Amino acid sequence: MTLFRSLFFIAVAFLVSSCSLLEIKLDSQTTPLTTQELNIRLLSRDYSITFFKTVEEAADEIAQANLDDNMQYSYTLLWKIHSEEGLQQSVYQVSPLASLIDSWVFTYQMNDYFTTGAGKNIFSEQQYIATTASQELVKDADALAFNLLKKADYLTAQRFVAQFSQQHPFENLAFNRTPAFKDWLTFNGIDESEAITTLGTMPEALSDLSDRLSLMSNQTPKLLSWKAELVARNSRVNGEQLSQTLSNINNTSLKFQEFIDNNPEYMRLLASEMGKELQPLLNDFDKKAGEKLNVITQERIALETMVERERIAIGQMVTKERANITTDLDGIAQNVVKKAIEQLTVMLSDILIYLILFVLVIFFAPFGLGFIVGRKTHKT
Repeated sequence: MTLFRSLFFIAVAFLVSSCSLLEIKLDSQTTPLTTQELNIRLLSRDYSITFFKTVEEAADEIAQANLDDNMQYSYTLLWKIHSEEGLQQSVYQVSPLASLIDSWVFTYQMNDYFTTGAGKNIFSEQQYIATTASQELVKDADALAFNLLKKADYLTAQRFVAQFSQQHPFENLAFNRTPAFKDWLTFNGIDESEAITTLGTMPEALSDLSDRLSLMSNQTPKLLSWKAELVARNSRVNGEQLSQTLSNINNTSLKFQEFIDNNPEYMRLLASEMGKELQPLLNDFDKKAGEKLNVITQERIALETMVERERIAIGQMVTKERANITTDLDGIAQNVVKKAIEQLTVMLSDILIYLILFVLVIFFAPFGLGFIVGRKTHKT
């Protein structure tokens, strides 16, 4: 009995360890960014800081020379606002490669705008300042891409960036950007579904979020101040005009109040006449409102009835499905138990057979051999 119990526990342990339904596998779905992708993200955002600083210094130099020229000064504010907003949208993307391509294109578009495009004479005598700054930024963007990409990939990408920027030039200082990454994928024959294979691990995602928050804290106050200055410089309503308008409104309201106080009979007559004219309209409104409420009430009752009917039907369906699932589970459980018992029986039978053979070999083989040897010895 003890031997049978031990064999039973061994069989149960074997079945449990081999059951695939009891295996638990934990699979992490996060794939870290490659070293190249991390370098692209880091260095592209470092480049954005250089871009902001270069644009601001150049625009401030132009503005200083045009303090009395409201139009030129406004142009410098627009340049700072839209160039920095555009580059932010380009650099701070999910895909590091998309950030590199779009920011590279944006820099080329700005340089083309000031050099040969619609803005080649926008700053008049100070145009060379904007041209020099944009050309320096193009050189920095080229150097950044050269250090991050393989030589063949760099040459291909640079050719695409130059062509795309010429095909999609900036028309004005609004710098309305056209995302280039999708066209870059088509240019290289890459499927869009394969472009972004991972968003990075959780620490990488948190680092990306931290960078975005840091950018907002640094750039948002400057952008708001530039926009406020731009509005103030180009607003047609000054403080004196605003005060005069408020004073006129106040005087008009005082005169109207004085008229009401000095003509009580006229106001009572006006109120009476208005009541006579408006009463039929109010009565008709009440009638139509009552009719609509009756219709709404009937529709609400019908809707409640339909909802209740559907609820009952769904409840019955769920009950039926629950019963079917319970029946299926019972059948599966019975089959599992039956299969386990069958496998256990076969295994126990094999073990007993081997045990009998083992006993025969160990205990009876020596006696048989001795018997055979004794008979041969006796005959001789």
